Amino acid sequence: MKKGLSIILTSLAILIFMVSIAVMLIGTQAMRRNEPLFIFGYSFSIIPSESMIGDLEDSLDKGDIAIIRKAGYDEVAIGDVIVFQSEVEGSPKLVIHRVVGEHHEGGFETKGDHNASVDLEPVTEENFQAIYVSKITFLKPLALFAAFQKNIIFGILSLVLVAMIVTETIHIIKTVKKTNEEKMKVEKEAALKEQLYQEVLAEEQKKKEQNTSSSP
Repeated sequence: MKKGLSIILTSLAILIFMVSIAVMLIGTQAMRRNEPLFIFGYSFSIIPSESMIGDLEDSLDKGDIAIIRKAGYDEVAIGDVIVFQSEVEGSPKLVIHRVVGEHHEGGFETKGDHNASVDLEPVTEENFQAIYVSKITFLKPLALFAAFQKNIIFGILSLVLVAMIVTETIHIIKTVKKTNEEKMKVEKEAALKEQLYQEVLAEEQKKKEQNTSSSP
């Protein structure tokens, strides 16, 4: 019972570890491509600036966690809050702004609720990423820490994952060693029993021969 439970817990821990590694790798690739990491079609984004502060229900404060949905470009409508690829201060970034109209160059014109002017570049099918669905507001302190201390958090997660690798490796080695020891013990006991059995048979055979030879 305990052995079965141990195997189940070990398998579960390894599965969680592998999923964590996969999420980290996929997330890293998504970050390199300047794309959200979607899981089952949904992702989240921590709002890093005050550009979407406003009075509307779907306006966003700095530190809010925006839940976004992967959607087709043809689903976008004026008034939607969307996520798209853009450049901020010369660096590629994901931006979450509101669609306020159609751009004269084609595509959609966007604007942060708190900004005075519209964004210069239009949102097209090529740089569109997702549509805003809802937000989480009660985790602002934690979200802000996560947004601006990514290196620290990544370092902690890396240490945790390394610790998991070491722990599970040691556990697996111990389990395999214990299993082999138990197998060897069983085989040794079986061999000893067989040896004793053969010795008893030999002794019985010897007694029979002695009795036969001593008979008139």
